[in-house]
Amino acid sequence: MKDKSLEEINVLKLLIYALSFVSICTGLILFLLLPELRSYKKVILRENSEIAVLNTTKANLRASEDKIHLLRSENNKSLDQFEQNFKPDNFRFLLEKYFQNSNFKELSIKSDEKYLKHHLKISGTINGPKNFYDFIDSLKVYDNLVKITYPIILQAKKDGIIINFEARIYYAN
Repeated sequence: MKDKSLEEINVLKLLIYALSFVSICTGLILFLLLPELRSYKKVILRENSEIAVLNTTKANLRASEDKIHLLRSENNKSLDQFEQNFKPDNFRFLLEKYFQNSNFKELSIKSDEKYLKHHLKISGTINGPKNFYDFIDSLKVYDNLVKITYPIILQAKKDGIIINFEARIYYAN
């Protein structure tokens, strides 16, 4: 007996069955993948928005760091002054350099300023206003951070100008 099964094959039917099988498989695959593709698109959109927020935050951080470095480089001396403790003898020596008959006395601190440590009333005699301006300029390189406050009282006398003012000393310790 001879096998005649191959002779009876209908190529058209076989082709229709194969295409039907492929289309059904493709439909099932798409049916299963479409929800995943939608959620994938949502995840990609969320990731892109988070990346944009991250990049914006990084740019802001870099700008802030640049500002901090710039401020530190410009105000390095002031920061160093802020970290030094007040030494009355050094301050008295500085006063004697610019004023005659200079003295200072400690006043009570009435304000709530965080780093204000000493409030001083300073009095002395100067030959001219240039001495006072030189004194103010020397405070820029002095060991402590000193703020001259108003009023500055000047009285003319024969032997010079009597000056009275207040100063505030700031430091962190």
